[in-house]
Amino acid sequence: MKKLPAILISFSTSALFMVLSFLPNAISAQQDSLKGFVLFPKPINAGEFHSSIGLSLTIVPRLVVEEGILQLPMLDARARLGITDEFYLSGRANIVYVTNQISIGAGWSYSYKNFSLSVSDHFGYWFGFADFQGFDAKSMGLANYPTITLGVALKGLNVTLSGEALITLSQHTYFGAASVGRFSPEYVGYAVTLAVEEELWEKNYFLFGARFQYSLPMYQSWLAFSTSYRWALFPEFFIGYEL
Repeated sequence: MKKLPAILISFSTSALFMVLSFLPNAISAQQDSLKGFVLFPKPINAGEFHSSIGLSLTIVPRLVVEEGILQLPMLDARARLGITDEFYLSGRANIVYVTNQISIGAGWSYSYKNFSLSVSDHFGYWFGFADFQGFDAKSMGLANYPTITLGVALKGLNVTLSGEALITLSQHTYFGAASVGRFSPEYVGYAVTLAVEEELWEKNYFLFGARFQYSLPMYQSWLAFSTSYRWALFPEFFIGYEL
């Protein structure tokens, strides 16, 4: 019961992020021309809010999941808010109840002709619940994701390539009244993401891409309770509609 407030705060934060993702931008011809990049590192004006909603799926490798577990698509919400003409806040929420993560951070972006660059840092809070068939376990933790992103604007689409370091800060797992945890910052791997944002028809923008994470096991595999602590490839595929 002592952990209930933390769980409620986690769900409240998730709900708030999802609501913000649905907030429409002020509609004008100028803003419509600026739509089409949530991931693309081009600077956005102060006060502009870009967001998307979609699905993502991470494939946990068999060497980590020793026994088969159902790998479900996650609700994938992303948002970006301009603070100045170069600095911005951004965040992402992946929600599927069993495994969830909310990340929030800030970045700096710069453009030259068709090319754009951003440097950012995000902190992620992840949490998961497994309360079925008499099994009661939950887990939560913190992670850090320093990221550098490159983008090129081609005719009709924006292509983005990003690389991020993966650093775990803490993790706690609860089995009923018992718990085990640690606070020990550790570099555990890296990830590369390739994404495309495109206007598929008039004023309707989509993003889709793949993220390849090469690391020690992280939050995606907490429910496997694997004894394997080896480097592995975690592919992720995502698609979204930009609001």
